Amino acid sequence: MARLHDRGIRFGGPGGSILYMVIFLGAVGVVAYYLSPLSPNPNELLINSFYANPYLNGLILSVLALGVLYNFRQALIIEPSIRWIKAYHEAMDPVRMRLPRPPVLISTMARILLDASERKQDKLPQSSTTAILESIGTRIDEGRELGRYIGNLLVFLGLLGTFWGLLQTVTEVSEVISSLGTDDTGQSSAGAVSALINNLNQPLAGMSTAFSSSLFGLGGSLIVGFLDIQAGAAQNRFYTDLEDWLTSQTDTAGNIVGADGRSFAADDLGGALTRLQTAIEDLNYGQSEASKGVREEIRQLGRTLLEGDDAESGR
Repeated sequence: MARLHDRGIRFGGPGGSILYMVIFLGAVGVVAYYLSPLSPNPNELLINSFYANPYLNGLILSVLALGVLYNFRQALIIEPSIRWIKAYHEAMDPVRMRLPRPPVLISTMARILLDASERKQDKLPQSSTTAILESIGTRIDEGRELGRYIGNLLVFLGLLGTFWGLLQTVTEVSEVISSLGTDDTGQSSAGAVSALINNLNQPLAGMSTAFSSSLFGLGGSLIVGFLDIQAGAAQNRFYTDLEDWLTSQTDTAGNIVGADGRSFAADDLGGALTRLQTAIEDLNYGQSEASKGVREEIRQLGRTLLEGDDAESGR
């Protein structure tokens, strides 16, 4: 398949998006550092929030780490595809040259391009280009579904911790009030207030569980959401560049490729169809005229036979 070697191929890699992602994570790390005991002004907020419910918060942070790694993978997944396209573009004979194995993202496009090169087609038909773009667009959308799910999962875990903590708080406050109503020790008012304060420590721990889970869940969703946007921007840029490149490899003049690999103009096809339609109309007209002639001959033969019968009867 002849390609335009005199025309440069331009694909924007994921470098810009990766840089934004790293800068954003660096900013998040700075904020976490100043809210930790390691900062110049030690702060126990994050540590105390984490240990309010270490199991659930540990799960949230694990999902967050998974989301971060997945979005970096989504941004980097287009780099092998770009390398394969450049290797194909620079190859004088892609069929005989040993090209690297095409990535899954562009496997359909690779098969179509190599098949076109093997058939010695000068250009790709418009239908093949459309099929390539639809296939790659579908795979990109499917890959981003998991990233969106991770963000939603972080929100869900944060809300789960919130309701868990609130339920714990309500239950324990109810127990504290019940214990005050049944206390017959006759202790002084000051002692009762002191006992109430001591008994409220446990319900307040439930509130810590609720708000700490919301803090980690919603914060993690914010981080994963930004990374998903950057990964999507890198993939969309690749899709746009690929569309531009395929335009230079596609027959935009409307040529149609036959089964034998030869191409012919769509205008010629339209003219042939018009001539075929005219021939069919002429054939139908000729058949109609012939049918009329046959019917007329049959009627004439019938009249001749009747006249012959009448003559026989007269004798």
